[in-house]
Amino acid sequence: MSTPNDGQPTYAAGWYADVNAPGTERWYDGKAWTQHVRAVGPEAALSGAAIAARTSPTTEGQTAAHAAPAQASSPAAGSRFVDGATAPVMNETAARRPWYKRKGIVIPVGVLAAIIVVSAIGGALGGGKDDEVPAAGAEKDDTDVAEVLVEDEQPVMVAVPNVVGMVGSEAQSALTSIGFDVDLGGGDMTMPVTAQSVASETQAEEGSTIVLTLQEKPKLTLGQQNAIDSAQSYLSFSAFSRSGLSRQLTSEYGEGFDPADAEFAMVYLEQNGLVDWNAQAAKSAQSYLDMTSFSRQGLYDQLTSEYGEGFTPEQANAGLAAVGY
Repeated sequence: MSTPNDGQPTYAAGWYADVNAPGTERWYDGKAWTQHVRAVGPEAALSGAAIAARTSPTTEGQTAAHAAPAQASSPAAGSRFVDGATAPVMNETAARRPWYKRKGIVIPVGVLAAIIVVSAIGGALGGGKDDEVPAAGAEKDDTDVAEVLVEDEQPVMVAVPNVVGMVGSEAQSALTSIGFDVDLGGGDMTMPVTAQSVASETQAEEGSTIVLTLQEKPKLTLGQQNAIDSAQSYLSFSAFSRSGLSRQLTSEYGEGFDPADAEFAMVYLEQNGLVDWNAQAAKSAQSYLDMTSFSRQGLYDQLTSEYGEGFTPEQANAGLAAVGY
């Protein structure tokens, strides 16, 4: 860089933009360019006064005022000092920039603005739910507190029926239909109930559990099991009275079971609801009527005779009523 040409206006000492090194400033001592360079911005290393003291020595007795240039005027706007040019360029844009636009101020102000925006959004999302803190010594207004009184719900009480003697499945249905839970204890539901945990005709809370004790299912012998299977097989294709089925099971011309096993089979079918003798009488009466015509008395005799079907009078009358007699 060169000094201003002779005859050109004199410029004040100061930092000027160095167009040969963009982004930096070089110190002009009022007469010539120096070797002092700094980056553009607030981090400039040396003050103008310090550079002036180094680059413009005075003679003995001279004062600082004598050392300063006689005319110190700012360079014209837009003028440059390039090698061979007439004047240095002053960074007037940076010098005249308002305080709130300077780099050191803009960044903190931008951060503060962002914090304010985020706080405003957070307050909006919160919906103003923060409770107001009462002033010290302020009494709480009890009228603002809603007291909710919940009445104790009274349990619904239900009369417990007697289910002893019913088979497990029937007892369970009877109790659950009125709101009780039933615990069968893992017993066979085809077996009769021998006891219940809540006595009959007493009151129990609806939804409570009633434990039922079921009769243990007997361990069957092979003869008993076969007699039961044979009895069910006969009943599946023809009508039999109790005595008629027993004869069929024990007769030497029939199945030849031991009478004890045959009787066990009859009881087993009755206790487990596997046979209805009145229904068997009705089925037998209809079978006779399908073959030929009978008077009521004649059909009654056929149903009750020991040489006929062997139904009891009550069973025969129930069968006759079922077919229309």
